[in-house]
Parts: sequence; C-alpha cells; structure tokens
Amino acid sequence: MAVVYIDVDDEITSVAARIRRLPDARVAVVVPPGSRIATSRINFRLLAREAAGSARALAVVTPDAAVRALAAAAGMEAHASVAEYEASEAARATAGPTDAPAGGDAAAGAAATGLLVAGGLAAGGEGGEPAAGVRSGGPVRGTAPGASGLAPSTGIGPAGAGGRPDAGGRPDDGARDPRARPATGLPPAGTSSTSAGRRGRRRWPWAVAAVLTVAVLATAGAVAYTALPSAIVTIRPATETLGPADLVVRADPATTSIDVAAATIPGLTVDIPVEVSDTFEATGTKKEETKASGTVTFISKDPTKANPIPAGSIVRTATGVGFATRTGITVPKAKIEGLTIIPGTASVRVTAVKGGPEGNVEANTISVVPAEEEPVLLEVRNRAATAGGTRKTTTIVTQEDVDAAMKALDKRLRARFADAAADPARAPEGTVLVPGTALMGPPVAEPDVEGLVGEEVESFDLTLSANGSVTAYAPAAARSVALARLAADVPDGYSIVEGTAAAEVGEATAVETMADVPTTSTARIVRTIDEAAVRDLVRGKSPVDAATAISSLGEVSVRVWPAFFPTVTTADARIEIRIEPSADDGGVSASAPPGADGAPSGSPSAVP
Repeated sequence: MAVVYIDVDDEITSVAARIRRLPDARVAVVVPPGSRIATSRINFRLLAREAAGSARALAVVTPDAAVRALAAAAGMEAHASVAEYEASEAARATAGPTDAPAGGDAAAGAAATGLLVAGGLAAGGEGGEPAAGVRSGGPVRGTAPGASGLAPSTGIGPAGAGGRPDAGGRPDDGARDPRARPATGLPPAGTSSTSAGRRGRRRWPWAVAAVLTVAVLATAGAVAYTALPSAIVTIRPATETLGPADLVVRADPATTSIDVAAATIPGLTVDIPVEVSDTFEATGTKKEETKASGTVTFISKDPTKANPIPAGSIVRTATGVGFATRTGITVPKAKIEGLTIIPGTASVRVTAVKGGPEGNVEANTISVVPAEEEPVLLEVRNRAATAGGTRKTTTIVTQEDVDAAMKALDKRLRARFADAAADPARAPEGTVLVPGTALMGPPVAEPDVEGLVGEEVESFDLTLSANGSVTAYAPAAARSVALARLAADVPDGYSIVEGTAAAEVGEATAVETMADVPTTSTARIVRTIDEAAVRDLVRGKSPVDAATAISSLGEVSVRVWPAFFPTVTTADARIEIRIEPSADDGGVSASAPPGADGAPSGSPSAVP
C-alpha cells in the first residue's frame, strides 16, 4: 500500500508516471482542493485506465465531495481522508478475498448490500456509473456475487455469505462452517465467542444499523445532487489583430538598462583594433666623392725675375681636369750660363678641383699653367700620376618615399577597419553590429617616419595601426521593448493571445555612436471572458436565448443536461464555462472536452 500526495499544479501525465514507478499493488492518490486534475472526469478516467493497465487498485483521497464523485464515476474507490483509506485497507486485509468487484462493477456490488435502495434512488449515476458519494472499487464486506437482501441476524449480509473470525481472532468452538458466518465477522445468534461476550454481541446489530442509515442518507444526497440539471457553455472567443505598430528603439552605449517608456536599450561598444604593414622601395640616392691629389712642378724660363704662384692657382690637363695648388710657392728665375738657360723650378701639392675618379690622371698630363701666367715663360708638369679620386652612390629613403608609403597604408587601414566593423563574427553573441557607428582613432606608424628619412637602405618596412570601436545592440532587447509597448496598447477587456505577439527588427541606422533600430510589432488579441458575467447572462434562459445573449463574445454553444430540460439551470455551480481555441488563433487555453455521454464531465468545477 502506498499513498501519493500531489500538488495543485501537477498534470495528469506526471501523476500517472509517479504511480507507474511504484511497486505497490494498492495506491491512494491524495488530491488537494483546487487541484488541476480535479477539473475533469477525463483525468480520473485516465488514472483508472493507468491503474487497470498496471494491475493496481487505485483510490482517491480528497475532502471535496464533488471530486470524490468524479473519482467514483471513473470507477475508483474514493475516501474523504487518509485515515479513512487506511481503515478501509485494514478492513480489506482482515476480510480477505470476499471483497466486491472493483471499477465498473462497484455499483452492482453496492446494490447487493442494499445500501442504495433507500428512498427509491437508483444505485447507478449518469450513464450507468456509480452515483456521487459512492465509494467504488472498495471492499463491500459480507456479500458475494449475486447475493441480495439483508441477513435477518445482522442486517448486513445473507446467511451463508463468506465471513471472517470474530473479534477474538478465531471461530467459536462448535460453530458452523466459518464460510456460513455473517459478513460482519460477528458470530451467529446463539453461538459463543472466546473474546466477545453476550453483551457485545447484542450491541453490534444496532451499531451496524446506525452506520448503514447514515451511509444511505449520504448516498441519497450525493445521487440527488449529481442528478440536478446542468449546462455547458462553450465559447470560442473571436480574435482581432493589434497592430502593426511601428516603433524606433534607440541603442545607446551610455544606457545600462532597458527603458520601455523611453524606448531605449543598452548599446554595447565593441573595440576594433586594426593594423596593416608593407615593404616599400627607397628611391633617393646619395653620392660620396673624394678628390684626387698629386704634385706638380712649375718651370720658369724667365731669367729676369722669380715668379710667385699663389695657393689655389688652377692648373689643368689638356682635357680640362683642373687641380688647385694647396699652398703658394715662388718659382725662381731662370739662370743663364753661357748660351744656356737653366729654368728655375718649384714643386707644390695640388688637389683636383672636382671629386671623383676623373682627377686620377697620368703623369705629365697636367700641362696648362694658371690662366694669369704667361705660358711662354712658365710651364707645369706632374711628374707622377695623381690618385685618390673616388665616387660612391648610395640609395636612401627620402621624405617623398615616406609620404607615399603613409598614404597607401592609411587607405588600406581604413578599408580594413570598415570591414572589421561590419564583420558579424566580431559581434558578441546575441548582438548585431551597426557599421555606421564605427569610429577609428589616429593611425600610429612604426617605426617613426622621421627617423626613416635619409636612411641608407634599398627598401624599408612600415606598419600602421589604429584602435577603433563600433556599437552593437541586441535585437531581442529591441523586440522586448516593442512588444511591451504593444502590450500597453491592448484595449481594456482584451488580452493578447498566447504565442501570437511578434516583433520584427529592421536595419539599424547610426546616430553618431548610437543606433536607431526600427521595429514593427503585431499580435492577436481576444476578449477576456468574465465567467460570472456569462453565468448571469445565460442563467434561466433557453439554450437558444442564452447563446444569443452571449453571441458577441464569439462562437458560442449552450447545451443543457438532461437534454429535454427547457432552460439553463439557475444554479451557478451547475453551469460549466469552457473557453476553447478560436478557429483563427489556437493560442487560447481550452477546457476539458465534454464526456462521452454529452453531459457535463463529472461534477461542476466549482461546488458551494
């Protein structure tokens, strides 16, 4: 034996699963007041089917008489408390295999005891099911299949029905066959018991009679209540379209929370670092030259005077290569010895006027005296070749080279930044980048371009980098604001049909570092049904007039039970209101479908 306690919000599927996992053959389900399961007879039929499929005896324990009637109608044993259920189980264990059939045969077993014949009421409920208040599936002690009537000695069962030992736990010595004892377990009249005296035996029939009287009265009341006229009012509310409503939601990085009234959501600043680099050719040149040098000798043929040659005097080769004297000298005058003139001579170091290898001349090639000298009286010769004249050309980086490289890299850097700011992969999960909000900082060159100018290299490497950012926003946040504003526009007396509200998000536009996100939202709305007002409108009217009175609510139908009853009952507790999905939505919760017999499914959902 196991007792399962369920919660108010438990679904029938979860309860069935819990029962299925139990190893016990007998299970009691404790249903609290207001339980969702207790709203329909179908739920109890499903429980009974689950119990039958797993070979379990299932009982329902609830203080609500209407819910017990639902359980009994589904063919299950019903008790008002756990203590009552445990007492019944204890009695069943003592009675042994003489219990009455369970499920759909419960009414027949009860009828065999004579409990449901008082007042002329039939034992069966609607559609042949047990009446409300009848505990079906439980032990009916002292009866056997096909038995009828009351036993003369006890009022409970006929003589010869299966019995059990007396209060002492064993049969009286000399008693008849135990199977012929009364169903109450009391010894027959005229016999003795080892554990109960004559006085105790006399009181038992009166006590049992009192209990049976109370049971008959309670059963009669429950059957009469269940037989009251009832009505089912089914409403399929018509739905309407709300919207489309356009709203621009602003994503602002300076905002930290969603503001529905201001239609703002937080914007997210996403850092975008970028870098480009390349190698560039140097186009400048640098020439380095050294001047050739040597020694020249001046020869004077003038016997009249010495000839001073100042420093810097230029002598040349016949091809025009000039050399300057490094110092001033004086060439002595020539001597005459007899008929021979002996020239005066003086030598001096000279340096080529221009650098380069052109100053490297052969010996005796410097022959042109300075322009201010008289070549007839003065001659010049280089007795040895001049040397040391060189020229070296080096490639260098110019300012123009650096400027062109910076321009090319800057263009590539900005293009790369724009691509990165529009790359969806850079957006954090659940967000969208707004490229128009991208902002790049000043580029930084590496190495310093000022140090590059004049560098003696064939080529140079240059890197340009920058840090930037772009604003991102969450479309889900924009939709939530749009739907919240749409919900605020729902007219009084209406509600949004579940699952029909939707908002579309368009392409955002940049406003500096902020983004304006266009949204369009729509929903289906349905009129809120006031069940009390519906009961007021249909109470006491014919089904046709009742349906007309509430026709503005949508597609309606009104059914009465019994079908021949001309008007809707005036008892609110017997008017069941069902809200079912409309043909054009499918999001409105519907009540349980009607019973197979067309009558309200079990007792009303609200019992006074």
